[in-house]
Amino acid sequence: MARADSTFQPVGDSDARLHGVPAVLVSGFKAEEQVAFRGLMDSSGLEMVPTVYIVEVFLERSLAELTGMPSETRAGETAELPRAIVMSGLSEKQLHALMDGYRGSGLPRPHWGSVTPTNESWSIKRLLIELLKESEALRQARAAE
Repeated sequence: MARADSTFQPVGDSDARLHGVPAVLVSGFKAEEQVAFRGLMDSSGLEMVPTVYIVEVFLERSLAELTGMPSETRAGETAELPRAIVMSGLSEKQLHALMDGYRGSGLPRPHWGSVTPTNESWSIKRLLIELLKESEALRQARAAE
């Protein structure tokens, strides 16, 4: 998985935790998709991990601030933002459970990112822009092959 600080580090399958407070930031999901995502989190063994739904008023807030918000913050609200899932403080096993479960969920493909020591002070807006740039670069590289 590419990390949002633009360095690639393979993720293992251990109980080692990734950087940050355990939380998942969700952007660009409609209300009914949020319900499906929460069910996916629960069925993946992540029922205790807070989920924060990103809306426009959060765009200038830091990742560190957002990951500290209560679970289900802004649930049911839809924002016209890029579809993204940003993970923080999950174990490697939890990360794989979430990503594997998501692949089989039927939900539209998101941009994936994680909170790192480099980006935790970034605004969610900056991270979303970086994820979009990274996605476009990968698309162009595939097209050139």
